[in-house]
Amino acid sequence: MNPPIRDKSHYDRLWYGVRHNFNDTIGSDHAPHLKVNKDKEYPNSPSGMPGVQTLMPVMLNHVNEGKLSLTQLINLVCENPVKIFGIQNKGFIKEGYDADFTIIDMNKTIEIKNENIESKCAWSPFNGYKFKGTPTHTIIAGNIKMQDGKILGDPEGTPLKFS
Repeated sequence: MNPPIRDKSHYDRLWYGVRHNFNDTIGSDHAPHLKVNKDKEYPNSPSGMPGVQTLMPVMLNHVNEGKLSLTQLINLVCENPVKIFGIQNKGFIKEGYDADFTIIDMNKTIEIKNENIESKCAWSPFNGYKFKGTPTHTIIAGNIKMQDGKILGDPEGTPLKFS
């Protein structure tokens, strides 16, 4: 990844920033490179890692561990990005907004396994890790598109609108 993961002092400072609301957003580094390419020695390996499917279980686990509140997480991944980028009708559950949201189970424990990764790369740096708290459903435009870790139907969506 660029920048690469460094020592624990960087980890601690990132959490300090989250606890004190210095961060505006948290996002995933979704760079689904094939494992054969990631296993090459630096600088011949591509930067990034798959992350879109694991962002929420990882972060919900941190909520369960008390590192941040659920309200903070919602602000960091849903509300603040749409405010910053001026995205219309997203980020909130409000009348007139797109019916895009995720249902979570804060008590459900899952284990990330490479064979369950939906991305083309079919691997995760979290393979074998267990997390408490996970999305159970993703609804897009009022349609269930993910249920219990399985993608349902064909991809669909509409272009984002910006103010």
